[in-house]
Amino acid sequence: MPPLTAPPLTPERRWVVSQALLLLASALLLLLVFEHSSLDLDITRRLYDPTLAQFPWRHHWLFDHVLHHGMKQASYGAVAAALYFCYLGWKGELTWLPRRNALLAALGMLLIPIGTTVLKSITDRHCPWDLLEFGGFAPYLPLLAPHPDGIKAGECFPAGHASAGFLWIVWGMALRPAGRRLARYGLGLGLGLGALMGWARMMQGAHFLSHTLWSLWFAWAVSLALALLTRADLRLGAADALAARADPACPDPATSREGPT
Repeated sequence: MPPLTAPPLTPERRWVVSQALLLLASALLLLLVFEHSSLDLDITRRLYDPTLAQFPWRHHWLFDHVLHHGMKQASYGAVAAALYFCYLGWKGELTWLPRRNALLAALGMLLIPIGTTVLKSITDRHCPWDLLEFGGFAPYLPLLAPHPDGIKAGECFPAGHASAGFLWIVWGMALRPAGRRLARYGLGLGLGLGALMGWARMMQGAHFLSHTLWSLWFAWAVSLALALLTRADLRLGAADALAARADPACPDPATSREGPT
């Protein structure tokens, strides 16, 4: 009887395994860096003016009205528009967005900010402007430190505002059937918006760097988990291959299919 061997991993399964390993490694790195250093405080001290006893950019119109409230409203407005495309994909009217990928994108855009809000309510971490060193009332606590009795719990970890930008990362997975370029556009949009929105709130004293990075990690993890739960099509360029099969005049794309990102 021949020995049993595991079936070879397909490119998309290898990609999923690589993403899971990257998530694990990045979580360990974040814990190692921020639990055993003063990097968060060192950065925030540079943004705080002890003479004025405040974060100078906290109430500036650009940061408050544009980068905070304006960008969040714009992002959620864009989510509403994107949900319409998810609806069309779910109905099978978009070749570049298969039904399960449409479900993945819709759930990701909704659950990433909702999940971040839930985490903020249970982690008990404070904003920089709440800390004694920056004119507040609470001591600085690393992520894994227990919350002391007698001090009002914080609701600042992970970064909620940044999650309104990082939620677009889910499109980096949902658009894989549409090809490498569109998938990278989706990923780049999420990374760029999340980084900008996270930076703005750091300048205002609302979050530490670690808050923003963990918000990015959470969005990434939720996207990958939803991709597996919805059984989304993660084959790179699969939409082009399906369209080619449907059109006899097109050459067989199997010979020119792109490799995984």
